[in-house]
Amino acid sequence: MNVIVSTHDPLQPIHGGGALRTLKCAEELHRRGHRVMIVAPTDGTGELSGIKVHWLHAPRKHRSQLLSSLKFNVRLLRKFLQFIRTTDVFFVHNTIAAASLPFLKPFFPFRFVLDVTDVHAEYLRVGRPTLLERLVTPALLQVEYWIIRAADCVIVESRAMRRLLASHGVRDERLAVVYDGSDSAGTPAAKLPGSERTIIHLGSIDKQHGVECLVRAVPLVLERHPDARFLFVGGGRLLPEVSRLAGELGVDRACVFTDFLPFAQAQTALSQAAIGVIPRPDSLPNHIVTTLKIFEYWASGTAVVSSRLDAIAEIAGEGRDVLFFEPGNSTDLARALIRLLEHPEQLATLRAGGLKTAATYQWRTQIPQIIDFAVR
Repeated sequence: MNVIVSTHDPLQPIHGGGALRTLKCAEELHRRGHRVMIVAPTDGTGELSGIKVHWLHAPRKHRSQLLSSLKFNVRLLRKFLQFIRTTDVFFVHNTIAAASLPFLKPFFPFRFVLDVTDVHAEYLRVGRPTLLERLVTPALLQVEYWIIRAADCVIVESRAMRRLLASHGVRDERLAVVYDGSDSAGTPAAKLPGSERTIIHLGSIDKQHGVECLVRAVPLVLERHPDARFLFVGGGRLLPEVSRLAGELGVDRACVFTDFLPFAQAQTALSQAAIGVIPRPDSLPNHIVTTLKIFEYWASGTAVVSSRLDAIAEIAGEGRDVLFFEPGNSTDLARALIRLLEHPEQLATLRAGGLKTAATYQWRTQIPQIIDFAVR
């Protein structure tokens, strides 16, 4: 079959867990003998893993997301129309790159496969939305769920997300749950000297990630463990604000902010830390995602401390491979971190449990499940 794989996330360099998942799906389709073309942001690269790429610029996040996404879809539509008459399957990651497909479906006989790891419009209600965001969010939510309902099949990353989409009219027989994964062979599990006193946050720093909760926990941890170190690996719109907060709290000496790092370098940073944090706040979009970082933490032998969120609770067990804290509660988070710093035996238990769980969620098993459902 002729398959177009698309996403709004940059595939070169890899930017975010969704991009990694999408590229691996394209590679699996190619491995199975399908004629695959990637239409996605790739920083000008014309080929990835032996697959031809038609690249375009990614939507910008630092200015108007809505206008940027609209421009991105206009450019994407032009690309789609070039090849639509010979395309059997559009495999698209998340709805931002799929906005035109429901309009095209009545006129062309392609199969529309949607891989959903985020419902983006739901994030507009997180934090302090602008007046414009408050005004347009209801309409954007209707549009996003309409796009998802239009797909011939929808792959989601949690049972919580499946329940949400079903409640919005997505037919059950069109839904499949396939969790993210990791590549243990490519993720360093060995730790560097000093890592036992280092705590890491891996990933973007935006309003939905709750990184300020971790920063507010830093002074409480330092009171008991002044030699503790905090590593923030990733960029995002709130990075300047979070970095400034560390300075205001007088803990910037204990914090390192790297900004965005290429995927391979970000994975290497995991060897510097023994504890990884997922501080996402209590909000609907956070309850339906697992986040790629939990699988990367587990695969690297990094003990996980996480907000208690529904999708994460589906795959993680308290005291086995995760230590939960109350979402948004910096004191509770600090208490969990101190507990692991003071009880190395519990830290070791979580690290070992995480490695065991990671072995059950490998890309080599997860990606084929996605493609089996997509091209059945």
